Amino acid sequence: MKKIKIITDSASDLNKEEIEKFNIEVLPITVTVDGVEYKDISNEEYIYKMREAKNFFTSQPSLGLFLEKYEKWTSLGYEIISIHISDSLSGTCKTALSASKEFEGVYVIDSMTASVGIKYLIKYCYDMINKGIDISDIYGRVLEKRQDIFTYVTIDTLDNLVKGGRLRKTAGLIGNLFNLKILTKLENGELKLVEKARGKRKLVASLIKTIKCDLENRKIKKISLANVLSYEYVNMIKDEILREFDYNIKEEDIIITTPAISTHAGEKAVGIVIEAI
Repeated sequence: MKKIKIITDSASDLNKEEIEKFNIEVLPITVTVDGVEYKDISNEEYIYKMREAKNFFTSQPSLGLFLEKYEKWTSLGYEIISIHISDSLSGTCKTALSASKEFEGVYVIDSMTASVGIKYLIKYCYDMINKGIDISDIYGRVLEKRQDIFTYVTIDTLDNLVKGGRLRKTAGLIGNLFNLKILTKLENGELKLVEKARGKRKLVASLIKTIKCDLENRKIKKISLANVLSYEYVNMIKDEILREFDYNIKEEDIIITTPAISTHAGEKAVGIVIEAI
């Protein structure tokens, strides 16, 4: 049986310890702030730079980089599972798929999520690799596992989403005009507007209502909060999750998200990622 290598991108919000544990190759989604490109900047430092910046944007890993990494690992006798941020949020997955056509044994997966949601799928994949499961079976099971991941994003201001083209400009204008807060979710890999709420508490109430509806009779295995310096929202969401679902979100599952996510979600945004069983 061939060895299996997992490749992902930096939108997966893996920390250094997790990268080492899972033995993963992480390709950087770079960010450019006022003409300066950053490949290695702390998540928190980037948000501070974003506050003062006149312009900022992300750049996906290049086709050449994917070709280089696929060549490296396949030549060493590995098969590859390459799992990436939702295709609706970045062109990274399309680029990976294009590069994979040049090689045998490279399986590309659109995670249909982002941030910690990708991490959930990577861990699932890693566990199966350790059990000696064949890569084609792992590929199929990960595709099915995506249905267990629910990804929501609370947006405090629409400026970044509109600027990046992730929401229609009309939605942004309405939101900013009335100072509305926005709840979105990734559904079938697409970022969709769920509800507009006037004020933070109503936004969190809308989130809880949506989670209840989506989960139906399913149970929560894990919840993570990936935020953009959003301490007030995080505390409100954590309290409501505990009250409504009797689930206490651990401090280790509350993180400042990667620049690749912060760029588009904007400061005070929170990604609520749920793994259901």
